[in-house]
Amino acid sequence: MILELDVGNSRIKWRLVAADTLASIKEGHVPGFEELQQLPELETEISMARMCSVRSGDVNAKLEDWVESNYRVELLRAQVSRSCGGVTNQYADVSRLGIDRWLAMLAAFRRAGGACMVVDSGTAFTIDVVDAQGLHQGGYIIPGLNLMRSSLELNTSIRLRKDYSDHAEELGHSTDEAVFNGTVTALLATIRQQFESLRLGGAVKTYFAGGDAQLLHTLAGLKDSEIATSLVFDGLDVACPQPDPKIEGMQD
Repeated sequence: MILELDVGNSRIKWRLVAADTLASIKEGHVPGFEELQQLPELETEISMARMCSVRSGDVNAKLEDWVESNYRVELLRAQVSRSCGGVTNQYADVSRLGIDRWLAMLAAFRRAGGACMVVDSGTAFTIDVVDAQGLHQGGYIIPGLNLMRSSLELNTSIRLRKDYSDHAEELGHSTDEAVFNGTVTALLATIRQQFESLRLGGAVKTYFAGGDAQLLHTLAGLKDSEIATSLVFDGLDVACPQPDPKIEGMQD
């Protein structure tokens, strides 16, 4: 099996996939490294390990040492590059593009086989567009739904009901409705505007990820779109593929 890790600022996501089919066997998340070490699900034989991490320093070093001592394999860490898997990074400084966004694009382009848009709605809301030739056309990074709402409470006298959760694309008739409907409508407008611009060039596939993926996917109603919450993990197979057994055999 292959061990995959997605190391974020507040938690570590993990997944075990079959080496032959890449099918997910088990997956979950833990607050940190200490909890990861104690997972009984990871007491198994691992043939390969790969990681996406937005952290630096001690946490990554601890994970690398733990994987090597436990499984006797090297923990490969995905890096942003100028090009990979048919996708070209057009940032002037490629290292400024987040590794999670990069991996999601790699997975989306491979899955779509052409032009695609990745909508990731978490704490931050991001959109990334890749054209049919694999060129990253750029993206947006704006506050996500919860961050927009909390910023209003932090910087104004607005106080939202804790039990309110309705969303609709219509004018609100209360402060809660106005904020909830306004924030979701703002994100939907951004999604649809990019989709229409892309569609002028031909077919485009849209992938929704993140905590608000289900909500935005349902409300956006885009043609040829789907929820794809495993894009970052799937992108690890593009950035850190399994060794080719034929090449290994030649080296032996």
